[in-house]
Amino acid sequence: MKPENLPPETFDDEIDLYELWLTLKRRKKTVIGITVLFTTIALVLCFVLPPTYRTEASLMPLGGEQSSKLSSLLSSLPISIPLPGGQAGITVESVLNSRILRERIVKDLNLLPVLFPDKWDETTESWKLAEDETPPTLIDGAKKLEDFMSVSTDKKTGVVTLTVDFPKDPEMSYRIAITALKEARNILNEKAFTLAKKYRIYVEKQLALAKEKYQELERIYKDFMNGKIKDVPFIIGDHDLEDLKSNVPEKAEIEKLKKEIERLKAHLNTLRKSSYVSVSDYQLNLQKLQTQMEIVKQLLVTLAGEYEMAKAQEMKEQISFQVIDPPYIPPRDKPYKPKKGLIVTVGFVSGLFLGIFAAFFREWLENVKKKREEEKVNA
Repeated sequence: MKPENLPPETFDDEIDLYELWLTLKRRKKTVIGITVLFTTIALVLCFVLPPTYRTEASLMPLGGEQSSKLSSLLSSLPISIPLPGGQAGITVESVLNSRILRERIVKDLNLLPVLFPDKWDETTESWKLAEDETPPTLIDGAKKLEDFMSVSTDKKTGVVTLTVDFPKDPEMSYRIAITALKEARNILNEKAFTLAKKYRIYVEKQLALAKEKYQELERIYKDFMNGKIKDVPFIIGDHDLEDLKSNVPEKAEIEKLKKEIERLKAHLNTLRKSSYVSVSDYQLNLQKLQTQMEIVKQLLVTLAGEYEMAKAQEMKEQISFQVIDPPYIPPRDKPYKPKKGLIVTVGFVSGLFLGIFAAFFREWLENVKKKREEEKVNA
C-alpha cells in the first residue's frame, strides 16, 4: 500500500477530556473539600488580620539648584570647605528616608508605646521588661517605623510621594505624615548649607567689621573735634583691604567689589604718600580722618549691596518643597488592607486548583496500586 493510503496513526497517550471529567466527577469531594478549606481560611484571615490605613502626600521639591556662578566660592572663602558634587548633597527624598526624621517623629508623637504594645503596660504607664531587658530607644522606634513609611519619586515629573500605612488607627497614619512633613522642613533648614549661604555669611562678617571700623572713626572724629586728640591714627591698613580683596571669588558678577577695594586701597596709599608741607597739622589730621571715613563709607555701601545679592542667591538655592496633595485621614470603614475581596478570590482559586491537582494525584496513585496488584495476581 502507498503511504498516503495507510490508516491514520493513533497515539495511546492522547489526552481524553471526557476521562478527565469523569476523574473530577469521581473525586469531586476532594476538589470541593480543598476549595472550601482554602476559602474558609481566606475568610478567617479577613477578620483576623488588623485593618491597615493608608495616607499619602505628594511633594514638589523646590530650589537646591547648583549655581555655576558660585562654584568657586568654597575655595575662595577663608575657611576650608570641600566642594560638593554635581548634585545637591541633601535632597527632599533623602531627608524623608533618613533615620533622624523617623526618630523625631517617634519623639514628637510619643510612638514608642504604640510601636511596642507588648512591652507597654497601659495601666501603670511603664515598660514590662525582663531583668536583662532595656526599654526601647528612639533608634528602635525609628527602625520599627520604617516598616510603615515609604518614599518614591516619579523620575519624569520629579514629584515625591510619601506613603504611610499604619494598622488599626487611621488618625495615627495622618499624624505621622503631617509630622514627617514638618520635621522634613526643619531638617532641610538645619542641614542645607549651600554655597550662597557660605558667601552670605562671609559678606555679613565683612560688613560687621566695616561697621566697627566706621564706628571707631566716628569716636575718633568726636575726640578730634573736641580737642581730646591731635594726631589721627590710620585705623585702616593695607592688610585690611588686601585680605578682603583676596577673599573675594573670581567671578564677573562680583568683580566690581574687587575693583572697588582696589580703588580704595590706591586712595589710601595716595593719602599716605602725599606731602602736607603747606598744610597745617590740624588740616592734615582732619583730611586723614575724612578720607578714612569716606573709604569705610564706600566699603559699607559696596558690602551692603553684595550682602543683599548673596541673600537673594541663598533663597534661590535653598532646598525646600511644596505640598501638592496634603495627607488626609483615611475613612475608618475603608481600610487599605486587608483587601477582603482579593483575599477570598485568591483563596477560592488557589483551593480550586490545588483540589483539582489532588484529585488527579489520587486517581493516578490508585491506578498505580491497581496495576501492581494485577501484576502480582498474574505472576
